[in-house]
Amino acid sequence: MIKRILQNRLSYLSVSFVLFIVALPLVSLGTTNDWHLISTIGMVALSIAAIIPPLQRVLFPPKA
Repeated sequence: MIKRILQNRLSYLSVSFVLFIVALPLVSLGTTNDWHLISTIGMVALSIAAIIPPLQRVLFPPKA
């Protein structure tokens, strides 16, 4: 399943964008209310969203 997502440009960019949209409010809520678990979940989602595009480039380079 992950391989299919990474092979389709629209899929991996959409997943990355949704993770960014979800992560930013979670980090904000977690830090303002001192909820460490919510803040950590947000940071994990933010990290995964940031790793997806470079990972796709390494695993499936563009065809020349």
